[in-house]
Amino acid sequence: MSGTRRFNRLSAGLAVFVFLLLALSAWLYFLDGFSTETKIVDIPQGLGLSAIAEKLEGDGVIRKAEVFFLSAFLSGTQRKLKHGEYVFSAGETPYAVHRKLRRGEVSLRKVTFPEGITLVQMAGILDASQIVSREEFLAVAENGEYSKKKLGVDVSNLEGFIFPDTYFFARDYPAEKVIETMLDRFRKVCATLGIVSTQPDIKKIVTIASLIEKETAFSPERPLVSAVIRNRLRKGMKLEFDPTVIYALGEKFDGDIRKKDLSFPSPYNTYVVSGLPPGPIAAPGLDSIRAALEPADVDYLYFVSNGDGVHIFSSKYEDHLNAVNKLLKKAKQ
Repeated sequence: MSGTRRFNRLSAGLAVFVFLLLALSAWLYFLDGFSTETKIVDIPQGLGLSAIAEKLEGDGVIRKAEVFFLSAFLSGTQRKLKHGEYVFSAGETPYAVHRKLRRGEVSLRKVTFPEGITLVQMAGILDASQIVSREEFLAVAENGEYSKKKLGVDVSNLEGFIFPDTYFFARDYPAEKVIETMLDRFRKVCATLGIVSTQPDIKKIVTIASLIEKETAFSPERPLVSAVIRNRLRKGMKLEFDPTVIYALGEKFDGDIRKKDLSFPSPYNTYVVSGLPPGPIAAPGLDSIRAALEPADVDYLYFVSNGDGVHIFSSKYEDHLNAVNKLLKKAKQ
């Protein structure tokens, strides 16, 4: 009997010890917020549970790597923790840290693309934000087959179709997912205007909208610029829009348009070719797309900037020339 009692006492003691150990582990896991400040931690792809736990402890996010490891292992989620860049708040418990990693709640970076931006400029912003490299983004956005497949229309790239707006992406995000998010925004904008992104004339609409976007930032003028485009095309006149020269020049543009640049050979240079460029020259915003669909009912054929962000519009060349001369005289005073 004494042996049995001794065994029972040992069993009871062991049970109490295990209970206390589990209670301590549970307290450390659910209630013990360790860090006193916000931490940004990068969990590399392919890192195992043990290495993740040690990294979290080393970066001061959790107190004990062993508790985190054991809890994740016992819950069967050791292979479900996702890589990426995470932000952990001060006092965040190991449980909250574990849940965030399990759900893949990575930190998102904010990027804003202004209206009138080009694919090359977008690529630079994304690269600087460490979302996707410039090369990877352009390799997808300038791929003709990919562009045709995604838009359902005959285009050589996605210039103009990636809608300018504010977006939030994780660091090192796949280029195709970045682009699909922005294309989806473009589709939704089209829907608000009563058009679909796959209709046959969508490239023409967006091309006109991109010209409007680059010619004026003053919304009330956009339908007027749209009317000039419509009227000149109807009369068989070349558009002769300076932004198309800049786009055609690409990296050769140094900030000034010279007389020789007006004859630069390119299908995008509307001083050289008749009609519209073969595609958009920038990403137009909502107002410019609307203006492309709804040009003003005016007979204007010309316009010139007065130097303060607005333009003088004319129906006759003589009136346009007079406006230009007056502005030149004013500039010399």
